[in-house]
Amino acid sequence: MLLKSEQVCPLLNEFSIKSSVRRDFMQSSETEQFINDTVENYSDMMFRVAYNITCNREDAFDVCQDVFMKLMKNKNKIQSCAHLKAWLIRVTINCAKNFKGQAYNRYTVPIDDLNGAEHDNLDDKLVITSCVQKLSEKYKTIIYLYYYENMSISEIACLLGINENTVKTRLARGREKLRTILEKENYYG
Repeated sequence: MLLKSEQVCPLLNEFSIKSSVRRDFMQSSETEQFINDTVENYSDMMFRVAYNITCNREDAFDVCQDVFMKLMKNKNKIQSCAHLKAWLIRVTINCAKNFKGQAYNRYTVPIDDLNGAEHDNLDDKLVITSCVQKLSEKYKTIIYLYYYENMSISEIACLLGINENTVKTRLARGREKLRTILEKENYYG
């Protein structure tokens, strides 16, 4: 399930680092502005990438905090805005995979009071998200970046360091595997 911006940004825009740590990394107002701009512009995307891998809201927030800490340590290595976005996605994917490997297997779904239409829409999203999560990592990552982050084949290839034809093949195979999973769940016609 993807969360809306207003659900993500309030927590990440209140990004809190212990004041002693903040002082160590943020030596200038320019650095602080860079971090604040990055949080404002990329926190939603980072959260969605992390959530797609961890399948847990709190874990995704932890991953995002880890990524921001790494960004503060490596901010001088960032060459451009395009490089920053690619760096954030790659580091978020890696941190989320590491975090997921360390975390206990837990799956929770928040219970909200929903009307019928919202409940059906949520059920559809949960079923699809659940089925995407059943794919192997190489298919899940490409499907997520293509459909949820609206990245092009060439952008995905560049980001993951693989050939464009490999991305196309994995995307096609991932779709087919997703269709098979949905059929097994009696969800696809």
